[in-house]
Amino acid sequence: MLKQILGEFLKLDGVTAAVVAGRDGFVIESVVAGDVDIEALGAMASTGMGTSEAMSMELGQGEMHQMLVELENGPILLSPLSEDELIAIVANANVNVGRIRYELKKNRDRITAAL
Repeated sequence: MLKQILGEFLKLDGVTAAVVAGRDGFVIESVVAGDVDIEALGAMASTGMGTSEAMSMELGQGEMHQMLVELENGPILLSPLSEDELIAIVANANVNVGRIRYELKKNRDRITAAL
């Protein structure tokens, strides 16, 4: 079920990978349409999320909802799913980031229910 839900993200123009990983960095489930090192993505997403959450707490900015890393060849969107899991979505440069954010918000409960 989780793989099917993640596969729906690949149907969005420009999305090349959707990965659910544990906070320990180990990949739980993934879908890929391209050359993405999923295991490395899971580990780096976990580290990046932890650093951003620590910064948020240190600065008193509250709970983190999403993290967008804008890169030359496209964005990576990270979001916590629970205390134990996160999702990372990788896309090409011309992707509609708003559409990814909308789909993530719309499907968050389905994803967490499938874990």
